[in-house]
Amino acid sequence: MQFSYSELIEKFSDVLGTPKELINETFNKPDATDIIVNRCISVKNLGEYYMLIIFQMDGQVVRFLYAYRIYPKLFDGVDISKMKPIQVLTELMNRYGISKSIPGFGERKILVEKNSNIFFPGILNMEAYLEAVKNI
Repeated sequence: MQFSYSELIEKFSDVLGTPKELINETFNKPDATDIIVNRCISVKNLGEYYMLIIFQMDGQVVRFLYAYRIYPKLFDGVDISKMKPIQVLTELMNRYGISKSIPGFGERKILVEKNSNIFFPGILNMEAYLEAVKNI
């Protein structure tokens, strides 16, 4: 199996604390995985934090699109271990995402419409996220 990493991961993995080794570990041994449209969302507990990755598979190529380090304190006591991966992503984007106008749906931070095969995983507000992490 071949791994491919998005430009976002290549550019921001150091800033977000999401090195390829942890992304690969989350892919290989996730605690939970959701499949949304043609993408997979996996979460793995790594002790002090969780790793959340979004990827898609294309034959023998795994394309890692997004990777986030999630600290439980970022969610004000919400028990991440009891959440599905899509719930973790939704919580992250609702708290630290940027609203985007989506035609037909209005302003959204994340959009999942399984029936119509629409999946917009959101855009992380890096400044807000990094400020929150700094204060942990």
